[in-house]
Amino acid sequence: MDGTGNVPKVLVVEDDLEWHRRWEKMLEGRVVILSAFSIKEAEEQFALHPDFSAIVMDVCVPGDDPTTPPLVRKFRETFKGPMIAVSSMRAYRVELLLAGCDHESEKGSLPQKLREVLGLG
Repeated sequence: MDGTGNVPKVLVVEDDLEWHRRWEKMLEGRVVILSAFSIKEAEEQFALHPDFSAIVMDVCVPGDDPTTPPLVRKFRETFKGPMIAVSSMRAYRVELLLAGCDHESEKGSLPQKLREVLGLG
């Protein structure tokens, strides 16, 4: 809960549908996940929903090369909430931390990290 009784809204920027499904299932009832599978979708969701409690950012969206550090920097211009870098590769998470993310997590540990960051226990 975010103090107003509302379930926190989280933007998840990740190009793999299976991760979205897994995280939604593990966080059901605790957060509302708004999914973005591309940088364009992430920018659209960000513009439509200025009230995100947190943003989860994969570094390679889409593909296998880092594409989201500029997006993190752009979001950081106005978004002051927590941003979590997710990747199975530590070097990629560090790249997003340097771009402006506050936290990092391996993909499998994201639900626990998100609960911790949002104070959901």
